[in-house]
Amino acid sequence: MMELSNSTGEADLSLNTGVQVAASIILGATCLIGIPGNSIVIWVILSKMKRRPSTILLILNLAIADLVVLITLPLWIYSINNGWVFGEISCKVLTYLIYCNLYGSVFFITLMSVDRFMAVIYPFASQRWRKEKSVCKVVPVVWALAFLFAVPVILVKKVQTIDGQPTCSVREYDSDAQQITCLTVETFIGFVIPLTVLAICYAHVARRVSQMTFKSKNRSEMLIASIVIAFVICWLPYHVCNVIEFASLMVDPRSDAFSVLEHISEVGSYVSGALAFFSSAINPLLYAFAAKSLRNGFRSPVMVKVFEQMAQSTKDEYTMERFNTTKVESIQDL
Repeated sequence: MMELSNSTGEADLSLNTGVQVAASIILGATCLIGIPGNSIVIWVILSKMKRRPSTILLILNLAIADLVVLITLPLWIYSINNGWVFGEISCKVLTYLIYCNLYGSVFFITLMSVDRFMAVIYPFASQRWRKEKSVCKVVPVVWALAFLFAVPVILVKKVQTIDGQPTCSVREYDSDAQQITCLTVETFIGFVIPLTVLAICYAHVARRVSQMTFKSKNRSEMLIASIVIAFVICWLPYHVCNVIEFASLMVDPRSDAFSVLEHISEVGSYVSGALAFFSSAINPLLYAFAAKSLRNGFRSPVMVKVFEQMAQSTKDEYTMERFNTTKVESIQDL
């Protein structure tokens, strides 16, 4: 995830050391927060909830994807400070595993917004496919796509020695065309397209909710919208570094502009990669805030209540939309 810099002077070495420390702190906090948080979410849904509508099933798979990513963090924290000593095969396998679950996390967040869109905009048509059996058929397809889009990282990931230490964070491309293709697919499939879908879905949802007459606030809408905002904050810097790396391919490798772009991409990838990992830890915190108390949010009874309210919200949306539709039809009959 994070490209290690090959600094050439004391100033660069000092900067890189500081960035390494910052990245290690972010990853350490991510590990301490995210592993227990996602574990509790999975445990609550599987052991405490008998009814699991579409939204809850998507949250379950999101938590599973996030947890798998987070349990690998101790190895990456160690490698940042001591080098990668686990061999190239483990480098490829673990990196592929991370990318599979990061893609899965992005896809499930996107599906959650589509799920909300269908519940609010097309409540009648969506009732059939939003049932538990239908969602269970969609979930394997999402995971299959995540496994597929993560394949390129196996081909380009290498272990190289930089500044006297072996590192697993280097990508070695056979050509500029291969590099451009990989960066383009990663950025568009992992960020641009999902963000576009999220923006369209929530724009329509916000407009429809504003037209409804009931006064109660929809906690599930606030929660999923918060997940989307967190997704943008955590992932935007990473893909900005991808764009900078892409831009460096468009300039003369002998120019000063190339050196500047390459240096920014290499140094920025430390913190941007750490933020991308942090996206896997922040979702349980959002569930806790939705429960109105961070301290109580990780207690299973409160978590169950939050998820039950989310399940009930779907029913309320369907009922309210049916009432509004019936009311309009009655007026037209008059």
